[in-house]
Amino acid sequence: MARNSCVSSSTAAAVSASSSSSSAPFNLLLKTSRDHFSQLHRIYFRAHLDALSASSHLRSRNETCTSSFDEGGGLPSERYTQVVVLSPHKRSPSLLVKQRKILDGLHPKAVASVFFLYFACLAPCIAFGGLLSHVTAGHIGVVETIVATSGVGVLYPLVAGQPLTLLGPTGLMVVFCGLLYKVTFRLGLPFLPIYGWVGIWSCLFLLILAAIEASDLIRHFTRFTDETFSALISLGYISEASKSIGNIFKQSSSYTIASSLLAVILASCTWRLATFLTQLKNSRFLVRSVRNVLSDFGPPLAIFLTSCASHLLFPSVPLPELLIPSTFSTTSGRPWQVPLLSIPSWAIAASIIPAALLTLLVFLDQNITTRLVNNPEYHLKKGAGYHLDLAVLGVLMAVSSCFGLPWMFASTVPSLSHVRSLATTSKSIHISGDNAEAPEENVVGVRENRLTGMLIHVCVGASLLLLSVLRLVPMPVIDGIFLYMGMTSLMGNQFIERLKLWFCDPELYPQHEFIETVPRAVLHSFTALQLTCVAALWALKHSPYGITFPLLILALMPVRNYIAGSFVAPPYLDVMDAH
Repeated sequence: MARNSCVSSSTAAAVSASSSSSSAPFNLLLKTSRDHFSQLHRIYFRAHLDALSASSHLRSRNETCTSSFDEGGGLPSERYTQVVVLSPHKRSPSLLVKQRKILDGLHPKAVASVFFLYFACLAPCIAFGGLLSHVTAGHIGVVETIVATSGVGVLYPLVAGQPLTLLGPTGLMVVFCGLLYKVTFRLGLPFLPIYGWVGIWSCLFLLILAAIEASDLIRHFTRFTDETFSALISLGYISEASKSIGNIFKQSSSYTIASSLLAVILASCTWRLATFLTQLKNSRFLVRSVRNVLSDFGPPLAIFLTSCASHLLFPSVPLPELLIPSTFSTTSGRPWQVPLLSIPSWAIAASIIPAALLTLLVFLDQNITTRLVNNPEYHLKKGAGYHLDLAVLGVLMAVSSCFGLPWMFASTVPSLSHVRSLATTSKSIHISGDNAEAPEENVVGVRENRLTGMLIHVCVGASLLLLSVLRLVPMPVIDGIFLYMGMTSLMGNQFIERLKLWFCDPELYPQHEFIETVPRAVLHSFTALQLTCVAALWALKHSPYGITFPLLILALMPVRNYIAGSFVAPPYLDVMDAH
């Protein structure tokens, strides 16, 4: 502004000196320019005074929160600027996010997301594929799971309304297939044709539900259901990782004590290193551009570093490897296409019964997971097509059923990890008087795109061509990624936050609205009810009656409305159960 003033003054002096020889139009142009410059200067000066006034007001209240951040290593003002005015009841920051003019899917953060989620999606294929082979007597195994995950995972982001949702094998699908195999075995019926017709009937039911827009019923589900389901799935990932490591310590295991201890160290280091690198961008270490890159590539770097450490530092200590097949063929050697018409007509019609339960499971899993992905805290800008996604999923299930491939559901933990890996976050510090809270990590935006979901599953399919390389990654490293995903998915879960209050000093409770507003006894009673629901779901999932698991998920809605509503006043229930 000073430079412009100098230029304007010198120009005016020159014109004044030669005014006798200047023409009238030139004088008129000069006067108009001078008036325009004066008007701009007044506007700038008024805006500057307003900013100073606002800053003085914030300092007088002694209740401010400011932070700046970026993703590309540039100056903070070039990327985002955040100024937050906090009040006792409203702590949500208002954000101004500068729009990008490049495709979000081509950003380095998206590349890091592909590398991380590749291993995060491949590991369940191997783990759950091995379990499928066990519970179905080899009819469906690891190869089929990898093929289904890759094919369905590439097609789904192309046409889905919410491409950030990742499809993959889940523990619920393994439980359902195991129980279905037991039923067909007792009835003396071939498993794969029954399996195929169950998937086809379920496809028909899902198309009907999508046509009548049944996904609108999910609006009756609240945070109580979402967080209970999310906690259950996250605990499942943590449990699978712990079980995999624990199996090495069994007496029947062929591994030594050294192998068992190294497995624990590798899993723990992978988990903690991935967590440390991911949170590095909010620290003071290194320069901004370096810590942003390390943060974006945190999980892949953790996998690479711990795998190299195991081979370089402990080459003679044997460790479990990824159980990847050596050839591309079905697990049992059967043809790929399923003979759907090789069973009696009554068996085809009877397949409707398990198909109805499967439809309920898919309907709840798909909509709840997509609802978690669309959580307001992620500040997604693009719309979500719940009904479209349900129809697309039904068609993909029917195609998978015809080839004896496992059904792919919305995978909750990888989907949430996908969103967080594409998210831009900042840490805000809340100051009020002499008290200060610990910094809170807030998501300020997500790079929504279809490209990452496709590339992740392309890499999963390409794994069948890189079997020798993948065997260099020890299984404990993958278990560490399971731990990282499970623990990360629990972050921001209000149920877990309320559960931790049981072990905290009441005088040191964090300053959240639901803690300051709701009486302590009511708060803990509501948490105890939710914990009982998680325990009941966990017990039913691992019981012989696990096929009825979807019914108990559906029962969470009346539990919240009637049981919780019987001892929690509606205003308190709204505070604890509102997004």
